[in-house]
Amino acid sequence: MVKPEPEPEPEPVAEDGVKAEAEAAPAVAPDPVATPAPEQAPAGAAVPVTEALPVADAPAADAPAAESGSQSQAEAPGGRKPRRRGKTALIMAVAVALGVLGGAGVGYAVQQHRAPTPLPPLSVAQPSYPAAHSTAPALTAAQDDMVRTDGDLTKLLVPAPPKAKADPQWDGIDTWLDLADYAETRSGPGGAFNWYATNHFRRAAQARWQLGSEWTTIRLVQFAHTSEDGAQTDVEDQQGYMKDAKAVAIPGSHSGQVYPGTAAKHDDSGTYYTGHAFFLHGDISVQIDIDSPQPVTAKALLALAQSQMERL
Repeated sequence: MVKPEPEPEPEPVAEDGVKAEAEAAPAVAPDPVATPAPEQAPAGAAVPVTEALPVADAPAADAPAAESGSQSQAEAPGGRKPRRRGKTALIMAVAVALGVLGGAGVGYAVQQHRAPTPLPPLSVAQPSYPAAHSTAPALTAAQDDMVRTDGDLTKLLVPAPPKAKADPQWDGIDTWLDLADYAETRSGPGGAFNWYATNHFRRAAQARWQLGSEWTTIRLVQFAHTSEDGAQTDVEDQQGYMKDAKAVAIPGSHSGQVYPGTAAKHDDSGTYYTGHAFFLHGDISVQIDIDSPQPVTAKALLALAQSQMERL
C-alpha cells in the first residue's frame, strides 16, 4: 500500500503581508527609551514565524539615519555651544568712549570759535551822603581829638604843682611806660600783662609826684584805634574793684567816677588813705590815685579829674 506524499503546507498569507510591509517601510532605528509591546494575535489565528535580527545586523541604510539623528541632537539648541560675547561688549564700550570723546572735541572746537557772551552789568546802589555832611569844614589839628591823642601823651598829662618832687623810682615826673612797666604797677603783674597784651595795649604815659606827704599818680593807658572796647573794659574793671568805696559821678564824662579815700589803710610807714578816679576818653583809659596820710575827699579827686579831662 503506497502512502500518499504529504502536501506541502502553504505559506501563511499574513507572513507575506508582514514581509512586504517590512520591505516597503523605511528602516527606523529602534527607540532607545521605550519599545511598544507587540499586538497579540487573536486566538486561533496563525502566528507568523519571523526571525528576530540583532541590532548589529540592521541594514546599512540605518547607519546614515543614526548619524543624522546624532548630528541633529548636537546641533539642537539645548546642546549648542554658547557663543562668546566678551569681544562684542568690549567693542561697544570702545565705541561709546570714542563717541563721547569725539562729541566733547567737536563741542570745544565750536565754542572756541564763538565770541564770548558779555556778563550783565552789576546793579549796585551807590552810597549817598547828605549835602550838609559833605560841605562840613575839616577840623584843624587843635580841634581833631585823634590828632591830639596820637601825639605825645606826656604833654597831655596834668602838670605837677610847682614844688612837687618826682618819684626817684622813675626818670622824672612825666614818663613813658611800656607794657611790662605798666603791668608792674598792678596787684597781679602776670595776669595784667596777659590781659593788656590780648586787648591790644598800645602805650601808656604816667605823671607821678610828691607834694609834702601826699603822693599823686595819673596814668593814661592807650589802646589800638580798632580796639576802643579795650579801654572801656579797662575802666569798668577798675571800677569793679572799688566795692567798699562810695562812687561819685564825674560831670561831663561818660560813666566816669571818683572814689573818695575814707577807709584807713596800714603799712610799715603808718596809716594812710587812698582815693581813686577812673574815666574814659576815646581809646584812652584814665586812672588817678591819691595817697595821703589824711582822708582823700571827693572834691580833691573831682578837681584833678576835671583838669585831666580838659587837657584831653
